[in-house]
Amino acid sequence: MFRPLHWKRLVISLIVFVAGLTSLFISGGSTATAFSLVASPSSDRDLVAVQQTIVRALEARWRLMIDPQVNIKSFYDPDTSEQEESRERAYVRRHYLEPAARAGFQYTSVKVHPVFENVEISGKTAKVQVLVSVEYESMFPGSNEVVITKEANIPYFAALTKRDGHWLIVKMSGQDTYSKKGTGERGDD
Repeated sequence: MFRPLHWKRLVISLIVFVAGLTSLFISGGSTATAFSLVASPSSDRDLVAVQQTIVRALEARWRLMIDPQVNIKSFYDPDTSEQEESRERAYVRRHYLEPAARAGFQYTSVKVHPVFENVEISGKTAKVQVLVSVEYESMFPGSNEVVITKEANIPYFAALTKRDGHWLIVKMSGQDTYSKKGTGERGDD
C-alpha cells in the first residue's frame, strides 16, 4: 500500500492546496486578489483581458494531460507560438503522459485555480505573476476508482504583448513538481 513517506507528502500537499483555495475564497472567488498590482493600466478592460488570456492559456495547458490535441498556440504571440507550443507539449508529454502510460493509467479530468499575485501593464506589454492550484483525476482502465492528485500554489510568470487589440503571451514559465527547484524555470531536460 502506501509507505509513511507517501502519506506525509500527501498530507503536506493537501495542506498547501487548502491554503491556496482558502486564499481564493477569501478573495471572493475572483481570480484577482487583493495582492494584484496594476502599474499604469491602459484601462480596466486591459486588466481583465490580460487575466482572461492567462486563465484560458493555463486551462488549455493543463488540459493537454487529457487531450494532447488541445489548441494552446492561439494564446501565444505568433513570433513565439511555435516554440512555446512545442515546449509545453513536450513538457506535458515527458512529465505527465509518458509516466502515466508506463504506469498504466490515464488522466480523466483537470481543474485549474489561478490566483493573481501581480499584474503590471505598461502600454502594450504586461507582466503577470500568478499562483496556480491544480486538481487532476486519473483512473486505471477497468477500474471505478478515481485517484485525485493536487498541486498547490505553483508559481507562474508570464510576459504578454498587445497585438491587434488582443493580449498574447510572449513567454510563460512555471515551477511545478517537475521543475528545477529555485530557478522559476522549467526543467525541460
